Amino acid sequence: IIEASKKTKPVFLLGSPSTSSQVRTRTPDQTAGNWSEPWFWFHTRWSWIRTSHLLQRFMFPLIPGGLHSHGSTTVGMLDLGGGSTQITFSPRDEKTIQDSPVDSIRSFQMFSNTHTVYTHSYLGLGLMSARLAILGGPSSPAVPELLSTCLPAEFSGTWEHADIIYTVKGQEAGGPAYEACRSIVEKVLFRKVMKASEAADVDFYAFSYYYDRAVDLGVIDEKRGGTIRVSDYVQAAQTVCSRVIRGPLQSPFLCLDLVYISVLLQELGLPPHKQLKLARTINQVETSWALGATFHYMETLKRP
Repeated sequence: IIEASKKTKPVFLLGSPSTSSQVRTRTPDQTAGNWSEPWFWFHTRWSWIRTSHLLQRFMFPLIPGGLHSHGSTTVGMLDLGGGSTQITFSPRDEKTIQDSPVDSIRSFQMFSNTHTVYTHSYLGLGLMSARLAILGGPSSPAVPELLSTCLPAEFSGTWEHADIIYTVKGQEAGGPAYEACRSIVEKVLFRKVMKASEAADVDFYAFSYYYDRAVDLGVIDEKRGGTIRVSDYVQAAQTVCSRVIRGPLQSPFLCLDLVYISVLLQELGLPPHKQLKLARTINQVETSWALGATFHYMETLKRP
């Protein structure tokens, strides 16, 4: 039965997008969908559709007519992975579309309706890639150790990234540790991130490392999720970075991670008072990209 079902199942549902490079490099002729665009756009599109649908911001009637709005705006989505970070939302102001870079505005059809979204993926600005840049990591493992004021001064250990094991050590800041680390992070992000119009007014859901670090802080429940303000990340970073001695279970990277997240969110255009919703499930359904991909596949079946 499984082998038979594979013959009719779209290829992008057969494997995880995070592990299958073969799926990511398929051409349009090799799959049921249009794969001529960057993989991040497909993943982002499906994730955005998935989140909006689970929140019932979209309605899928059983009669022909397609994807209709409930009358409320769709949500925005912030995703912080290890190697890249994404921001996606549906613009309400025509000025946003006109002022944004051409490749940041995308349109797609879903059940007879056209949807336009602002979406941008920043490759190399995911949390793990950012860690390496903040630590001053080289492009080759020639440097024996990395020193950083973003790590506790007493810390010495190893950290593995991209199959390379680095020796990392904390360093005295010579002043307030938070300000010293923030200065480094701001230099890493300088002119690399665009402030997104309307971002301050969008109802954002945040995923991945945004969620994980909020759990580490005890701000949200690991299973149920919750809400957090940008200022909460800032205040937590100030508190964690100022501790002379870290707790036995606290990651030595927590100060660095929180400073990076708080600066990144503000660089994206989110003010300190902005509240984010953090969730792994919505209405008891896991927020998997595959749900949005399924809707996309259903749409392709309608095409001649």
